[in-house]
Amino acid sequence: MTIDFAIGTRYPRPPSEPASWFHDVLEQVRTEREGDIPIRLEATTGHMVDGLLGENDPAISRGPHGKVSIDSHGEDLVIGSEMIAAFTLLPGQFAKHED
Repeated sequence: MTIDFAIGTRYPRPPSEPASWFHDVLEQVRTEREGDIPIRLEATTGHMVDGLLGENDPAISRGPHGKVSIDSHGEDLVIGSEMIAAFTLLPGQFAKHED
């Protein structure tokens, strides 16, 4: 699955995709880009949090649908994919990984 995600576009989970979609696509974004990746996550409750996309900690259980980790203002947050309604990549410093 290769999708080029644009900065500033809100991406909800496609109805045909499983709840693990957020974990999978954000893992893809993390491997394709280097440096800080500013992101906004929107929870299924409507709450939004901005931060930097983080590495998943192997000590934290992946859960049934995968998890997404972000650093929000110095606080590490880990959110289950099933609790995410959408994400938006925010402007900031990042670069594509060179092959």
